[in-house]
Amino acid sequence: MEFPRAEAEIMALAVLVAQGLEEAADDFPSPPISAAELKAKLERVQRASTGAVAAESALGEQHDEKDEALKDLGGSLQTDLKYAEYAVRDDPEKLKRLGWNVRRGPSALEPPGEVRNIKIEAEGDTWVILTWKPPVEGGAPGVYRIQRRQGAGPWEDIGISIDTKELCSDQPRGVELNYRVFAVNKAGTGQPSATVTVEL
Repeated sequence: MEFPRAEAEIMALAVLVAQGLEEAADDFPSPPISAAELKAKLERVQRASTGAVAAESALGEQHDEKDEALKDLGGSLQTDLKYAEYAVRDDPEKLKRLGWNVRRGPSALEPPGEVRNIKIEAEGDTWVILTWKPPVEGGAPGVYRIQRRQGAGPWEDIGISIDTKELCSDQPRGVELNYRVFAVNKAGTGQPSATVTVEL
């Protein structure tokens, strides 16, 4: 959970943290900044904010005071939340009592799914243009691996593409050519696409 940046969100979080610290004193027995101190800091922000609206003639100075008070409140909240994360590290669900959630680690990358809708867009004497659509499942592709098979022979790699379109040049003539494409990323290789066939 990211610490908020907007003024209203910081103030709302301050209310939740102060209330949670008071109601869950057994779970959070010695916060670095007490609930009473948080409330006092919140009141300071509220007073400065009200003053900024009311005192148009001293607007710049009043906003500076409000910004300073908000920065102080935000720093205090972050200190208490770090303490709270440590205090209930064995039961992080308790952080919800402070209006806070456990920080999530980066999600694991999955291999991509199957490439879709492969087709031969155009062909010439010794070239073909292949197009396809990216997988709808799995992780995002990093590159695409293109394979070709001549007749009933083995599949062979003939190219890598970062796009969903590739010109395959210098292709043999007078033999059935089969093409397929795989999506690849750091987590692995997806299932092969359907096969398209042409004879040049």
